[in-house]
Amino acid sequence: MKGFDRYMDSILFDQMVRQDGTLDSSKLVSRETLYVGRNGKAVERFVVENDDHSSFIFKPLTNLETIGREMWVYEHLLPHIPVRYPNLLAQAKHRDADRFWAIYEDLGPLQHRFDRDTLVKAAAAIPSWHQLPMDCLPADFTGHTPKVDVVLNEVREKSELWQSILEKRSVPAYLIDRAARILQQVDDELQSEWTVSHGDYHPLNLSVRNDEIIILDWEYVHLNSMYWDLYNLLDITSPNYRRPEVNASVRNEVLQVYYARRLQLGWSSRFHTFQKNYYRYALIHSLWIMTLIDKDLKAGKLDQDALLEQQKETLAIVTDLLLEENEIRG
Repeated sequence: MKGFDRYMDSILFDQMVRQDGTLDSSKLVSRETLYVGRNGKAVERFVVENDDHSSFIFKPLTNLETIGREMWVYEHLLPHIPVRYPNLLAQAKHRDADRFWAIYEDLGPLQHRFDRDTLVKAAAAIPSWHQLPMDCLPADFTGHTPKVDVVLNEVREKSELWQSILEKRSVPAYLIDRAARILQQVDDELQSEWTVSHGDYHPLNLSVRNDEIIILDWEYVHLNSMYWDLYNLLDITSPNYRRPEVNASVRNEVLQVYYARRLQLGWSSRFHTFQKNYYRYALIHSLWIMTLIDKDLKAGKLDQDALLEQQKETLAIVTDLLLEENEIRG
């Protein structure tokens, strides 16, 4: 693989990893935790003692259901996508999920930003994999979130819950009524076009270096609505990070950039329809997230303050989506 031969003569990566799938500190100059995955395992930067004290990124399997997928993507999919990503240098030779690991090139300190320029650059990159034929991807690859039809059914079933949440947070009654009407009106257009999806395209999996977008963590690649990557980029929230509000102007500019790039690649669609359906797709998922946050708050899960901040962010997004959807529809 690209980057592997350059280091193989002086570094034997599998000697840096213990039998239990963790880094061996005795073989390293230093190590630092970059983030902790969903299963509690740490992704780390480590430095080895060679001529230039090279550093690399160690990534254990942080999501058991995706074992081997990112390696498949690196071999079969990413060569066809003209974007920058860290090169894969080595991986475990076994397929034991508890001990599986991979090592990537270290691109240095990366900035994870939510600013307009980053969002625009990230949106322009998405069509490079959305335009790939869907049969290039195994059909059994799945994401970490249910598809929109499942989410829509759950939101409809929990209508009283999310309406009560919005009422308690002083959302105007006319906006709550508008949300209920939208849920009655949505149809198959929201899932009519599926694409190859990155699957986890939120800003912490994006970085900027020398004005270039670098895209990380491809382990959730799967087939999904074209709106899923855009929703992750623009409007998804998490208790694990705080994101600045994306106002309607920035959101519409990002949608325009994506739309224009897809047209250049041979796509055919009306922007008004595309835009309207994005707002409805995003609203459905944000209402669903509101119900999940409420469930976690009641169960005492996670950091309560972080959940309340996520709830506040999601509430602002729901309100903005409803106001702007009305403008688009009008």
